[in-house]
Amino acid sequence: MRYLVMNLQATMLFVACMLLGSCSDKDNNGNEQSAGSNKSIVILFESDSHCELSGYPKLAGLRDAINRSDTAWAGVVCCGDFMQGGAAGSISQGAYVIDVMKSVGYDAVTLGNHEFEYGGPNVMTQLQQLGAPIVCANFFMHGASAPVYPAYTIHQYGGKRVAFIGVLTPETIVTQKFAFYDSEGKQLYDLPGEGLMDLVQQTIDKVRSQGADYVVVLSHMGERSNMALTSHDLIKGTRGIDAVLDGHTHSSIAHEWVENLDGKPVLVAQTGNKFKHIGKLVIQSNGELSTSLLPTEEIMEVSASVTQAVEKVQAKVQELASVVVCHSDYALIAQDANKTTLSTLQETTIGDLTADAFLHFYDEANIAIHTGSSLSVGLPAGDIKKQDLMNMVPFEDQMYLIEVKGELLVNTLAGCTQNLPGFCGHFPQCSGIKYTVHQKSHTVTDVMVLDRESGNYQPLNMEKNYKVSLGVFYSSLGFLGMLKDCKVIAFESRTTRDAIEQYLTKDLKGQLGEAYRQPQGRITIVDD
Repeated sequence: MRYLVMNLQATMLFVACMLLGSCSDKDNNGNEQSAGSNKSIVILFESDSHCELSGYPKLAGLRDAINRSDTAWAGVVCCGDFMQGGAAGSISQGAYVIDVMKSVGYDAVTLGNHEFEYGGPNVMTQLQQLGAPIVCANFFMHGASAPVYPAYTIHQYGGKRVAFIGVLTPETIVTQKFAFYDSEGKQLYDLPGEGLMDLVQQTIDKVRSQGADYVVVLSHMGERSNMALTSHDLIKGTRGIDAVLDGHTHSSIAHEWVENLDGKPVLVAQTGNKFKHIGKLVIQSNGELSTSLLPTEEIMEVSASVTQAVEKVQAKVQELASVVVCHSDYALIAQDANKTTLSTLQETTIGDLTADAFLHFYDEANIAIHTGSSLSVGLPAGDIKKQDLMNMVPFEDQMYLIEVKGELLVNTLAGCTQNLPGFCGHFPQCSGIKYTVHQKSHTVTDVMVLDRESGNYQPLNMEKNYKVSLGVFYSSLGFLGMLKDCKVIAFESRTTRDAIEQYLTKDLKGQLGEAYRQPQGRITIVDD
């Protein structure tokens, strides 16, 4: 049901009734009483916004409407991944997003793994400007005994005290490894996974001893992981949590119950990503908890001050995003007429371009590969702007140089193309190498490696180690995870998008030329 346009008083009453399910409560004898005398608590929450600014005015507007209605105490919290994933983040390294969030006024914010995309020190710098309690129980300076940010904050809502505890997925130190070390490889920060249950339990016990009536975990752990503990694991290994407001896996979960260490049910919810929903945790005056998801597009309440902050940021982004980085006389197509991503099926011009950019990023690289499914948006003919690069590479993987044995490389190429002629999300677009894929036998042959000095191709040596340039996604799920254990030679805070922009502006000197009008014949696919 969509919110109706009505006068301010009626709107506030309607919003409050919708959120709480009723504008009255019952006392212990079941008698009706006014909401004002025994108000509930409403915690609005979001996660994985990834620089989607449109939801913030509605988040703040809805909270303000509830508070004006005087039927509940309302607050807002964030479960991480807000600084990266769009133009506002990449242009300012998250600062523009922080400006908008500051205007909202959060009761508590925890960190997501993508806050670290621009480096660990940048996290510290940008979050100083947030003006809200930042909580994270398991993010430490390397060797320190106390976390960088407080593990919790306790907020008073009427006569009740709600503790918010922040927890970040330990896999961040793997997926965003570059952010935890300096340029010389010295570890700066730590994110321990071992002992996390005990750490959180100690925090729960502490806030309870300080009079917290309810314990809410702001989790950026998700419900599934190949590498680390999940939010469900956390609940099962602890006692005393009332609700987990989750993030990280971009799931839309209105409500789910998970039993804790004592077999008691704990509420879990997650809002999806990019402000698909705004989450709502209701703590009734009788202590009952419930969660639900509100489709953001259906919310009509808007904060004027937050809208102004968003518009100010959008103007800055538009100005910077319109900067021209290159010119092309033709478009580089990423999808066919059926919206199929071509780079998951075959060599493409956009794949050749990005792989070449990766190869040129490291002078010592022999080979570069890039995951085909990440290239679902091409580049236009004419002036190519920063915004076009952001559309083409919406998520910013950091650049890595790894050492790969020839045999493993061939096996990776074969594994990542084994579904041909069907969709291959890990299809290896490449530079510095040529290979032939056999669709029926699911094998790869005729692998040739470029000698960058002579410009000639030579047969790949199965026993030789090659230096491969690629994005950090390889270390988790990229290329079927087949390369995740390879030796790391170098890693950067600079991203795959930085590598492409550098290639266009410096190596190609702002002109795409004719080289990428057609695929360059690096990948041959035969039906045998």
